[in-house]
Amino acid sequence: MKFERGFNVTVSALVFLLLFLNSSFQSQAQQIPTSTDIQTMRDLPGNIHVGPLKIHPGVSVTESYTSNLFKVEDHKRGSLITTVSPGITLQLPIRRHFFQIDYHADIIEAKRFHKQYDTDSHFVNGILNLDFNRLTILAGDNWESNSTPPVNKIDIRQDYLQNRAFCDISYRLATRYKVTGFYRNTSRNFDDFRSPFDPTANPEWDNYMENDMGMDLFYRFFPKTSVLFEYGFTHRNVTDRGLPDTDRDSDSHRYWLGFMWEPTAKIVGTIKGGYYQRNYDGGGNSKDWSGFAMEGDLKYKLTSYDTFTLKGFRKLLETSVTESHVPGIAPGLYGTYYTSTGGTLCYTHRFTYKISGIGEASYFNDDYREKGSSSKRREDDRFAAGISGLYQIQDWLGFKLGYRYTDNDSNVDGESYRENLFLGTLSLSF
Repeated sequence: MKFERGFNVTVSALVFLLLFLNSSFQSQAQQIPTSTDIQTMRDLPGNIHVGPLKIHPGVSVTESYTSNLFKVEDHKRGSLITTVSPGITLQLPIRRHFFQIDYHADIIEAKRFHKQYDTDSHFVNGILNLDFNRLTILAGDNWESNSTPPVNKIDIRQDYLQNRAFCDISYRLATRYKVTGFYRNTSRNFDDFRSPFDPTANPEWDNYMENDMGMDLFYRFFPKTSVLFEYGFTHRNVTDRGLPDTDRDSDSHRYWLGFMWEPTAKIVGTIKGGYYQRNYDGGGNSKDWSGFAMEGDLKYKLTSYDTFTLKGFRKLLETSVTESHVPGIAPGLYGTYYTSTGGTLCYTHRFTYKISGIGEASYFNDDYREKGSSSKRREDDRFAAGISGLYQIQDWLGFKLGYRYTDNDSNVDGESYRENLFLGTLSLSF
């Protein structure tokens, strides 16, 4: 039991580190992408329950120091940051079925630049899994109240509400075949509260509604390995304010091949990729794009003490309309979209039941496909590496120390930056 709980906490720390790494790369110049990944059910420690209902409260406190709070080129504005993250998860198993709902918050306060940086974000996630042997239904909703970070000391956060509903229906045709139909609906709505850094830019220009649907066909050719074919269609509806660069409605198609390894195998996860095409409506400045895209998330358990995790992707992401310096006349500062390619390799080693170490390295390339109003095609190469240690003091109490270095090299003046980040986290979960 101690081994299982310690391993679960180690994996949780790994996931936290990856999420923290990704969140630090966000900036207002690059609108935060919305992942198509859905929340999955979690195996949590703890023994608080009311009848069949399991209750898992928890809280973590992170004290960190960043040498570059706004991710700017001069990297002279460092600050201590305190993050308090309370939460609670409710789980209700019903025979072969399962229902889970959780709430958590991130309350962030910086020692400097309070007005620009401080915020509180809230997240509510629900998931329902219905298992009828051959037929399974996975449905749920992810809601969040969040914000984009400021880019300098006179900027502000841009608050938004986001909701994502999803449904997967799978049917096992025979011992080797399975077909899955999926649907996602995602919307994001910003407040009309304008930054003094650029009061002409309305955050609501970045509002959107996106519908993604498609089908996966799996064929199992080894006991724990399947080949898959995926077709997906995505319609993205962006708020049109009557300006040239706000007419960004698009239809996308993807035709992907890949492999999936089931959880009981030594290697677990999915990798898939292939042809991707996006067609924009003719009324705007956006040009169509087609090419190779992929995504992969693999975990390899080398031994009972050593685990490797590899995540990679190549995808097309939208830039932020509000970054246009001349609204209504020129397109966005760096065009409509960019291709983002990269990945993260993470290694976790369990020294004892209570002590684990994590090392990770990441590389990302953001290639902006249009010049936009800057009259220059931007390209960023971003490297990051970090190390952290986890000490599981008790089953319900853990402590982590970590360091991460990030170097973003851009061909556009003012967009390069470096950051040193130190952090310590104390977490309690029941």
